[in-house]
Amino acid sequence: MGVSDEVFLRIGVTSGGCSGNTYDAVLDDVMKEVDDVYYEDGPLRIVSDKVSSVYLDGLTIDFSDDLIEPGFRLTNTNAKGSCGCGSSFSTDSTPNVETSFSV
Repeated sequence: MGVSDEVFLRIGVTSGGCSGNTYDAVLDDVMKEVDDVYYEDGPLRIVSDKVSSVYLDGLTIDFSDDLIEPGFRLTNTNAKGSCGCGSSFSTDSTPNVETSFSV
């Protein structure tokens, strides 16, 4: 499967889930005015909008190809709680406005 150099991983945070916030991750190829590139290594780019980025401070993205639960794993040190299934998270009422990602 070929992916053009224009495609990037967009990570956002939306309201929802048992704990209040859920991640939204999609492949995209259109930068918006409210977007910033938060990580870039060769053709790999991770983009987020400025509103979502305040909830992603300290986010670590990992990929596992194990047989039980393959896929991306997001670990957010900014998250203060999560629901039982792990699909949503909560944060303090005042998230850090400085953002950083690690991959």
